Amino acid sequence: ALVIGGVSGYYGGWIDSVLQMLTDAVRTIPAIPLFMAIAAFIPQEWTAEMRFFFISLILGLIGWPTLARRVRTHLLTERNQEYVLAAQLCGASSSHVIRRHLLPSFTSYIIVDLVISFPYMVLSETALSFIGLGLKDPVNSLGVMLQNVTSADVLLNYQWYFIPVIFFITLVMAFVFVGDGLRDAADPYSDNKK
Repeated sequence: ALVIGGVSGYYGGWIDSVLQMLTDAVRTIPAIPLFMAIAAFIPQEWTAEMRFFFISLILGLIGWPTLARRVRTHLLTERNQEYVLAAQLCGASSSHVIRRHLLPSFTSYIIVDLVISFPYMVLSETALSFIGLGLKDPVNSLGVMLQNVTSADVLLNYQWYFIPVIFFITLVMAFVFVGDGLRDAADPYSDNKK
């Protein structure tokens, strides 16, 4: 995501067009049919670690276009700034400009974006495990634990099974709030700063 977004945003032109077509092609893949096809593909004899790695790999493969587009947008605005033009006029190569000038200017932005996107990946894994397409019962996963809450017997007699629900909501909200706080702290033009 960083490489594709960075190259696309810095160089522009036909490279940008080709990479954005690739990004748009990946973004148009429908997630639910893909997950159903993957669930049919995953062999039952795979261990929990293999299933988790495979699910993480698939979530990463369909989740990178958002970050790539954000990096591209940031570099499109930053590449025309005066400090970049000054470095280019001094004879700095493109790799030097990217490594020494552009990368430090949006590193905090990338960290914030990753922190904000983490709850959505947790939500995706939990949803897949909840509907039976992800991790299976002997493994402790939020989705597997939430599966147990769906039966009527649990709703009436085993209320402590709702603890994973509370933990899940708290985890997602904590990462969203931390990400928002980091974004506000990293934004130099924020109206909240005095």
